[in-house]
Amino acid sequence: MVKSHIIPTIPLKLKNMSWNKKKVQRWFRNLHRDIGYLAVGITLVYALSGFFLSHKNIFSATKTEEFTINFPKELQGDDFINHWNTNTSVKVNHLKESDNQIKLFLEGGTGHYDKASGKVYYEIYKKRPIITFLNQLHNNQKKGWIYIADIYAFLLIFLAVSGLVIVNGKNGFLKRGVWLMVLGIIIVILFVFIN
Repeated sequence: MVKSHIIPTIPLKLKNMSWNKKKVQRWFRNLHRDIGYLAVGITLVYALSGFFLSHKNIFSATKTEEFTINFPKELQGDDFINHWNTNTSVKVNHLKESDNQIKLFLEGGTGHYDKASGKVYYEIYKKRPIITFLNQLHNNQKKGWIYIADIYAFLLIFLAVSGLVIVNGKNGFLKRGVWLMVLGIIIVILFVFIN
């Protein structure tokens, strides 16, 4: 008589190990919410700095202060410098002299002296600290900011992808969201063809 060998089987709890859509959605929803809160501050900074960069003509990172001084007429190089140092506190880096004027290259500005009238016109460029700082962040010009920017980029990718799966029903991704996503892609593509 041949004995049959029975191979014992390990019962699998398929019900517990199966993919539970509601649990996954809840997990994504909670992560989406908390990462969204975390990203709000950085998003506001990027949005504001991007707005400033897009409208540099209004929100310039520098402001220009203009000045006019009356000097004696027909001053030449050294005499001009003596008058300049007596009447202003702005450092002259370099002069370029011609027959009728002297061009001024100043520390933080430029100007010129009209020999015939004796008038000196100059302007000083001063940085607006907050706008300058925001522009530097947006353009990734601050040391170490690249790491924050990279983390933020991945957080945005997660928010975009997780947002696809957290809503069910008629407002879910496959019913409504897919069309809005396609519209977003089309808007970007259209700008490729706009000069």
